[in-house]
Amino acid sequence: MAYAQSQLTKLHRSVKRGSYDKELVAKILDAGVVAHVAFVDAEGHPKVSPMIYGRAGDALYLHGHLSAGLLRNGSIDVCFCMTLEDGLVLARSGMHSSMNYRCVMVHGKELEGDAKWKALDLIVDHSAGEGWASQLRPMTSAEVQSTRVLKLKLEDGKVSAKVRAEGANDDKEDIENLNLWAGIIPITRVYGPPVNNHDSSLRPPEQMLRYPKYRSGRPHCAKGTEGEGARRLVEVATIFGLGLALGLWSKRLWA
Repeated sequence: MAYAQSQLTKLHRSVKRGSYDKELVAKILDAGVVAHVAFVDAEGHPKVSPMIYGRAGDALYLHGHLSAGLLRNGSIDVCFCMTLEDGLVLARSGMHSSMNYRCVMVHGKELEGDAKWKALDLIVDHSAGEGWASQLRPMTSAEVQSTRVLKLKLEDGKVSAKVRAEGANDDKEDIENLNLWAGIIPITRVYGPPVNNHDSSLRPPEQMLRYPKYRSGRPHCAKGTEGEGARRLVEVATIFGLGLALGLWSKRLWA
């Protein structure tokens, strides 16, 4: 299944990297935590706000304090963009250097969420892990009233994805120059173990102890792509390098 295209979502450059596949869009959104939302404020000034979000089916949910610029303007047209950086693509020339990435862009009009409490729990679970909201102290009515929840629909003509997962595309004459290097520096997201707050002495819950593996273990490059191959190549090279270094050290030690 795919989203229908429109003038808003039609790609004009590197079209082969574009996609409107609903499953791919959902996977990219579910792998991210923070998005950037662009809008024009009441005075006509363009602005961008970083926001955490949650997804449920064909809808995205955003939240913030009632006084926040984006949230006090009522229903407005926005552009939501979430990008995952997967690698630095270093070509033999600056012009052809690039990045491997996965990106989703959504155009739409933000609407007041109809199920506010549920949406807030969804946003918490999206960033901290499924079921985490149910383990917290319940939100108070005052807290909920001071927060606005916005719903952004994922619908035809409003959604597109773009993915780059390949090496450098150098000019022929640059490839033939054996003195110029080209390659990929893979980007891997690593989440560390939980650290207690300054006023907390409890042992972190099991869900939080598992969190680094839960988040860090998620694939960040399409399986079988050059980006994945580059990452594995770096791992093998690292292991080989360590083995070589230990071998040389041992040889010197017993010489």
